[in-house]
Amino acid sequence: MSLIDFDSAKRDECKREAPAMEFSFDHLFPAHINFVGDPWEILSKHLGNIEQNSVINFWTFGRYAMHDVINYLVRQIGPCSVSACTWAITEKAVQTILHRMHDNLISDFRLWIDPRVKVRNPTPLAMCQSNFPVVISPVHAKVALLENEHWKISVSGSLNFTTNPQPERGVIQTFESVFNNDKKLFDDAFNGRSRKTDI
Repeated sequence: MSLIDFDSAKRDECKREAPAMEFSFDHLFPAHINFVGDPWEILSKHLGNIEQNSVINFWTFGRYAMHDVINYLVRQIGPCSVSACTWAITEKAVQTILHRMHDNLISDFRLWIDPRVKVRNPTPLAMCQSNFPVVISPVHAKVALLENEHWKISVSGSLNFTTNPQPERGVIQTFESVFNNDKKLFDDAFNGRSRKTDI
């Protein structure tokens, strides 16, 4: 007798719910991701469809983190380049990023992270440094930039690449001017240039 009831598993697969929202690039995600349940459903409810030249304000209520928001946006805009800065990151967040890179949904990723990560999150930091460009420099901002041929998106707020049970606040802006200003700060950080004198 088999320990696994494959017929039952197939029936359960057929009964699987449809996602709350379907997007153009869902088919590029691995087949085992069905976009049902959290964080997908709460992200659909809170963020909905993104549009050009718009602002989406949201609260996480402890249900999702920055890497979940990136995942959700990639479903809508497709393969893109991502730059991010954060104060903290977990192994789960790094794995999520690496999975999307493996799926060719994130073409390249670079991370600007605060030096305290060396003490707080040494294992995720080592994973990051082994897989994509990382600059370790003082930062408390939490920002993710997503860019491809059609989109320039800036996500900012209080949410790190960690799952925090407390409410976090965020905003998604799809204005090219906002994106370009944020990207310049990232470029300066990666090129070792300080912007303190520009304030």
